[in-house]
Amino acid sequence: MASVYLGKARSVLLNDISTFLSFLRIHKALAIGAAIGLVVAVSYRNFLKDILVIAVLALIGIFSTYYKRFARVPPSIELITFGTVIVGLAYGPIVGAIFGAIVTIVAEVFNSGIDFFIVGYVPARAAVGFASSFFPAANIVLLGTSMSVLYNLVAQPLYAFQSDAELRFKLVAFIVTNISFNFLAFTLLGNFVKGIAV
Repeated sequence: MASVYLGKARSVLLNDISTFLSFLRIHKALAIGAAIGLVVAVSYRNFLKDILVIAVLALIGIFSTYYKRFARVPPSIELITFGTVIVGLAYGPIVGAIFGAIVTIVAEVFNSGIDFFIVGYVPARAAVGFASSFFPAANIVLLGTSMSVLYNLVAQPLYAFQSDAELRFKLVAFIVTNISFNFLAFTLLGNFVKGIAV
């Protein structure tokens, strides 16, 4: 009796294996892709983590200025600088600069906010991503606040040369709000996010 059950079990198993092998023969590309994907995932899990970290920081940065679509106010409350500093620290000056520039442009396009002053914003964020990479041991709050100051020094001269008193007032309000917000963001999240990324 036991030999009958063992024979049936063996037959079912061989049938299942045969079906599986037939499936693999028909879908070779899928099988090879899955095998390669598994090898890559195991071998390059740090690489996949890096892609995920950069993607999440980019999305957070882009969406952090979404309010600009509805309220035509300067985007002084933003997380693009935060992400740019972290990426610069974790992945070096070139990646940090590219990240800062691209995320700034995409955020402006996404929020329908492209204007002449983007010629100041993009190099300023690239400078932040580049410069932050040279201070890996710095206190993250001090570094983040310093990089926010650097961003404003590079980005804001075009506004500073405007003769309109209202624009100058907006400039001062932007700088104070931006540096204060970045100080708060780096105080609350800086060490945590740096620990994940670096």
